[in-house]
Amino acid sequence: MVNQNASALKDIVTFNDFVGFYKDKIYAKLVDYMPEGEPTEFIKMVRSYVDRKGQYRRPAYVVLWNLLYGGNEERTLLPAAVQQISEDYFLMHDDWMDNNTLRRGLPAAHVLYGPVYAITAGDLLHTIMWRMTYDVTEKMNKETKKRYIDKLYEIMKTTHIGQYYDIRLTTEIKDITKFTPEDYYQSIHAKSACYSVYGPMQQGAIIAEADNQEVEKIKEYGIPIGNAFQIKDDILDCASTDEVLGKSVGNDVREGVKTIILWHAVQNASTETLKKLKEIYAKDRKNKTEKDVQFVLSAFKELGSIDYAQKEAERMGNDALESFNKLTEHIAESNVKNIARDSFSAIVKRNK
Repeated sequence: MVNQNASALKDIVTFNDFVGFYKDKIYAKLVDYMPEGEPTEFIKMVRSYVDRKGQYRRPAYVVLWNLLYGGNEERTLLPAAVQQISEDYFLMHDDWMDNNTLRRGLPAAHVLYGPVYAITAGDLLHTIMWRMTYDVTEKMNKETKKRYIDKLYEIMKTTHIGQYYDIRLTTEIKDITKFTPEDYYQSIHAKSACYSVYGPMQQGAIIAEADNQEVEKIKEYGIPIGNAFQIKDDILDCASTDEVLGKSVGNDVREGVKTIILWHAVQNASTETLKKLKEIYAKDRKNKTEKDVQFVLSAFKELGSIDYAQKEAERMGNDALESFNKLTEHIAESNVKNIARDSFSAIVKRNK
């Protein structure tokens, strides 16, 4: 099928350019639903993360996979905005839980307004999300409506369960020799792979009315590239800067988050270094010094743990691309399909 939006996208080559092309269109849909009037200070809080925008990768997957399966751009912009507002509300809560002080280059909502106001603002965004979802489904036939709602519910439920796994792994396992790669992948599949990558892809395919078998196939490449997405997040937390990343670097160490980078370091550290790492991770956040954080980050680099994680992300990206090519052989080659391929590379190579 030749997609009706092909001409508009003919000059777009990369996934990042695709995201940029649709970002303002999706944001405009969000603005339509933002509350106005009194209390003005609270409305400002509610719009805080929305108006900072964000990277818009997740809503871009909704649009791109919709087009890949022959869908209509206009029908997918509002569902993409639903995906984005879910991220904005999640982050208002998540930043407070994770003690992130920066978000999208500015102070986090709980830092600006206090946790109670930030959580309340996030709750209103959540409420707005479901109003937007209702409007999305009003334009769907009965079967597609049920499939879309079921998928959105599954994504949201899985993400909250993933947050539970993440919190438990962070707070309950203080001995860093006691967690396994299986613990890590259980957490990131639920919180990152489903929510950040293959869930949005599946939403796009459902809106395009792809059949259930096609939608399920997306998981086969969506899970490995989704896991690569989180591994890359973990790498950037160790190796980027606050200015580039738009949030606090080293926060995983401060919070005691268990990552594949840490697991590799534990397996390869000397007795002395391992002892120091265990001491640091056994501390609560408030008792960790910046010297502690820098010791850990330096150890990760010296032990090759960051390089190991990058190679794992690249391996998963390659596996995902190979699977994508195999499972989409029946879809005609097009610019849209090439942009979809580039989205795998964009995850592995991104710097923020």
